[in-house]
Amino acid sequence: MVPIPTLSCCGRGQGEGCWIRLGGSVATTPERIALGRIGRSHGVTGAFRVWPYADDFERFTRLRQVVLTRGNKTLAAVVRSVQILPDCVLIQTEEVTRPEDVATWLGGDLEIAAEERAKPPDGEFFHDQIIGLRVETTDGQLVGTITGIIEAPASDVYVCRDGDREFLIPAVDVFIQSIDPAGGRMVIAPIPGMVD
Repeated sequence: MVPIPTLSCCGRGQGEGCWIRLGGSVATTPERIALGRIGRSHGVTGAFRVWPYADDFERFTRLRQVVLTRGNKTLAAVVRSVQILPDCVLIQTEEVTRPEDVATWLGGDLEIAAEERAKPPDGEFFHDQIIGLRVETTDGQLVGTITGIIEAPASDVYVCRDGDREFLIPAVDVFIQSIDPAGGRMVIAPIPGMVD
């Protein structure tokens, strides 16, 4: 049994601990993970707002190097300072020093190297580790593939597709028997009608 299949999310995005972000991606590249969306500048020194994709704002205080991305443009940057605000984070880098520089990255992603990603507690997984898993029942019947995650108030709900058929699987331990990202599979114990 899996106690809590996925980490919680603020609902704004997909980076560490998140999956769904309209107009974005889980891992921008296999080498980098998006932590937040770059917002407008703050002041005249090139500081800018970042809207985190996950609830752990404190994570930003440990950043030393980041990558700013927007479209095909990227900029490796050294973090000079971080200030946590109630709903976003202010970041100042060595490379972005004017409000005009911030405008170049507005709406883009603030990313880190994939190896710097925080490790989830045992038995918990990041959403991007769940997406793409093959779903089977406890008796070995192939159900489909996880193609999305809906963040609902009580628990996440996995969207599983098999061709044109779609199944919604609540991410609770009564249904989820095991999750094996390395093996690419999830085993479920469905109730009648769940995957018929």
